[in-house]
Amino acid sequence: MFTRKILVFVLAALLSMLMNQAIAAPKIPEILTRNGLIYCTHAGGFSFNPQTADAGTSMNVVTEQIYNKLFEIKNNSAVLEPVLAQSYQISEDGKTITIYLRKGVKFHHTDWFTPTRDFNADDVVFSLNRVLGHNMALPTLDTNPTTYKNPQYQVFHEQAKKVRFPYFESIKLNEKIESVKAVNPYQVQITLFEPDASILSHLASQYAIIFSQEYALQLNADDNLVQLDILPVGTGPYQVKNYFRNQYVRLVKNEDYWKKEAKIENIIIDLSTDKTGRLVKFLNGECHIASYPEVSQLGLLKKYNERYYIKSTEGMNLSYLAFNFEKPQIRDVDLRRAISQAIDRNRIISAIYHNTATVANNIIPNISWAATINTPDFAYDYNLDKARKYLQEKKLTLNMWVLNEEQVYNPSPIKMAELIKSDLAEAGVKVKIRAVTRTYLIQQLRNRSEDYDMILTGWLAGNLDPDSFMRPILSCGTVNDITNLSNWCYAPFEHAMNKALSTSNLRARANAYNIAQELILAEVPIIPLANVKRVLVAGARVQGIEMTPFGSINFATLSYRKENKK
Repeated sequence: MFTRKILVFVLAALLSMLMNQAIAAPKIPEILTRNGLIYCTHAGGFSFNPQTADAGTSMNVVTEQIYNKLFEIKNNSAVLEPVLAQSYQISEDGKTITIYLRKGVKFHHTDWFTPTRDFNADDVVFSLNRVLGHNMALPTLDTNPTTYKNPQYQVFHEQAKKVRFPYFESIKLNEKIESVKAVNPYQVQITLFEPDASILSHLASQYAIIFSQEYALQLNADDNLVQLDILPVGTGPYQVKNYFRNQYVRLVKNEDYWKKEAKIENIIIDLSTDKTGRLVKFLNGECHIASYPEVSQLGLLKKYNERYYIKSTEGMNLSYLAFNFEKPQIRDVDLRRAISQAIDRNRIISAIYHNTATVANNIIPNISWAATINTPDFAYDYNLDKARKYLQEKKLTLNMWVLNEEQVYNPSPIKMAELIKSDLAEAGVKVKIRAVTRTYLIQQLRNRSEDYDMILTGWLAGNLDPDSFMRPILSCGTVNDITNLSNWCYAPFEHAMNKALSTSNLRARANAYNIAQELILAEVPIIPLANVKRVLVAGARVQGIEMTPFGSINFATLSYRKENKK
């Protein structure tokens, strides 16, 4: 009887807690969903400015709708499609790029900003100089003590100007571009230090969005430049109406959009759920599209096959295990090869990705224009007997750090680390796993106190150019940085990578990148594990989904199929 009373009390308490949570959770107004679409995704790493997000981390789809770039990549190729640019030309010496801009493009008219002019060269110059670390377009703060008695104003103002741009820092953009200037209101000239065939692909990446200089100047005058990154103003097909932190973003159609008009009035970006919760919401009809679903649960959708479809595409990403070359014993290439042979990557694909990924036998993902076709298996693929023969007598104990954050390239990092630990134990190597946060890792790298022999990590590229894929994670210029966690610096690799930038011939570039890739596969500074597909689930009525290798979709192309009347 006593046990029964306890059970009743516990159930009542749980019911009360769930009801309180339901009441506390903000509900999306029904009026917004009548002519709208709900897109369920995650809040992790959310930012209204992808430029400030950590390089190689997953960004939300929101910014693709708010902003435009100068260029986009056409049909997953190396071909550039002008967007805010109309055309471009490159000088004979390859060091000057002249970009001719589109006219008649309007910035968003929002509750917090009213533009007085159209998009022009000043906006491009400001946007590019900002990520280069040049703040010439912004006047300095008046530090006269009669104007500002509180020194915190000056501190805040200066810090807002010092926003970091991890992607552009990882590719050393400020060492590539010497200057950006406006020739006239619709012509921009970019001068390079040396010819660099990757520049335009970087300007087509998801990071290279264009801001309103007029908006920035207005904020700067109010000592509120930080608002540029949190209350966005762009030229895209949708604009922000409101944002409830970690819950949802409401986008409304931009009535002045310069391109084809979007068909759906309201877009609700639901940020409130995890992977399992998104699938539950989708099955309940609370999401029209669910991104990054829990892949182990996709089988649950079979009985709802008339209500949904799964959209997937190859991704420009790589999950890998990096060796720390700061550790003397790790510099033994035979040791690195033997560890590679001890890891069963096919088991990882099955257990972690449920076959929504492929074993990575190369560094460059298959969707890149530089990927080789029909390549042989990775030379140091799973071979437990060979691995055991080399490793067992050494009686090694290795420290493996794990970035404990779910990413597209690794949805279950701790579980993957345990699988690798188990494989290496079979080969006679003891592994100590330590889960670390990105913040802690950055701090350790800054202090040069990172104490790992191996680290489980990965990379997401912003475009299909191999330069933005391999250079950040393996070049000499990024040693002791959050991107190059192997601290590998190898002159022949640098030579091959730099050779690829010296020509605009696509075949010659691809050959140079493949030479660089062969050097990685031979020296094994990292063990490539998986290339992951980008997956989303959509309701049967939703049409027009065009998914990129970077996981984003263009909401402006979406519409609903008409329901058949019975």
